[in-house]
This record gives sequence, structure tokens and C-alpha cells, in this order.
Amino acid sequence: MDLGIQGKRALVCASSKGLGKAIAKALAKEGVRLFLCARDAKTLIEAADEVGSVATEPVTSMTCDLSTEEGRELLISQVRGTLGEVDILVHNVGGPKPSKVETTTLQDWQTGFDQVFQSVAQLNEAFVPDMKKNRWGRILCVTSLSAFEPINDLAVSNGLRPAITAMLKTLSDEVAGYNITINCLAPGMILTDRTEERLRDYLARNPQSNREEWLAQYVKSIPAGRLGDPDEFGAPAAFLCSQQASYITGGTLCIDGGKRRSYH
Repeated sequence: MDLGIQGKRALVCASSKGLGKAIAKALAKEGVRLFLCARDAKTLIEAADEVGSVATEPVTSMTCDLSTEEGRELLISQVRGTLGEVDILVHNVGGPKPSKVETTTLQDWQTGFDQVFQSVAQLNEAFVPDMKKNRWGRILCVTSLSAFEPINDLAVSNGLRPAITAMLKTLSDEVAGYNITINCLAPGMILTDRTEERLRDYLARNPQSNREEWLAQYVKSIPAGRLGDPDEFGAPAAFLCSQQASYITGGTLCIDGGKRRSYH
């Protein structure tokens, strides 16, 4: 299927690995001109080469820290200098560190807010006006199942993911008349570095367990009976950026193999 976005310009955040890289690859295959960013220079260079191998348009990348205002300002400046404007904006950041509510410090909450919420707000402030002027735009935000159901030991994510989802729903209503769609993507357990990070944290707190036992037990809670592959995340993300998805906005698509138990 031709998604009708060839030649569009996209900023994909945290795209050096995992879900961000999967989205970038899916968009590259559709002929989208890409700007990638991440914190680690080595993995970002490798990702840009990998994405570039399937791209028909230029792929640009830069290192930055989206958890700081200065890092976001630098990114905005570089994107404007390279792409001019952004047609497709993909919000994605690493998840806040695991913690229980009672052990989460005020600084932990502030760090999570800057990382998860402020990064989205500042990039929207920069690029949504151009989308409104052009009367076309696609915004995606990678969130989490914690937007619907609390996940054990992820206090900061449980607190902030619903907030960012509600803010984006509000914005989607405000800009829908400009042919701008805004949707969230909530991943379940997909085999990425973030999954491995959570697994290492669990094993550190439960040394009697091992990786294989933990994975086997977790998979039992997934109706699909397996973990997801990043490419299974990238493909629906690309579709939500398409011309054909112009009537889909303000929602959250759970890509989780049926893991989520709630109905809404």
C-alpha cells in the first residue's frame, strides 16, 4: 500500500534503537525525509546507516538530550536548518527509571516530567504552527500501557503517561480542523533495550530468578503467547502517519499482543 507520504519531512526522536528506530525504518521505506536524534553518538550513527540503507530520501541525525530545555532548543534549531519544517513529528524518549512511589524523590518526579512531558510540549510548540499553516501534519507519541494500567515499580511512568495522553488528546481536538492528526502508541512487551533494562532491574531485586524463567512467566500474561518485534511496532506507526489515516486522531493504539486488560 502506498501511504501517500513520500517526500514528507519527519523528526523521529530517540531513534537510535528499539521502537524509535523501527518507526524511522518504516517511514524511510515510504520515502519520508528523516531527521533522527538520540543521546548516544555511536548507536545513532549506526542507526542512521541502517535506516539510510532502506531510505530513498536523505537521513540526517544529531545527538541531543531531550530531557533538557537546552538540548531541545538545539534540536529544534538544527531541524529547522535541515528540514525547514516538519510534517511528521514522532515523540519518543526513554522511560523514567523504575521506582516505587514511596521511594520516588521530588527530583525523580521533576526529571521524569522534563523527560516525558516537557519534551513533547516544547517540540509541539515549535512545529505545530507550521503544520497548521500547511494544513497537514501527523504527530505520534510513544507512551506505555501505564497510560491505562499501573505497572508495578514504574511510579513515575504511571503518573506521567496518562497526563501526556490527556494533553495530546486535548491538542488533537484543537488542531483536527487543520488536517493534523495526533495519536499515541502504547507498546506492550516488545523485545527492546528497555525490556532488557526492566528485566535487569527485576533480576537485581530478585536474585533467585533468572531471565528465562521471568520471560516464560511474563509471556503467559500475553494472549498472543510471545513478545513483540520492533518491526511490528513500526508498521502501524507508519500507517498512522499516512494519508489514509486522516480520520484517525485523538486515540491510543495498544501494540501489545492483547496484554492490556482494560477496555478503554
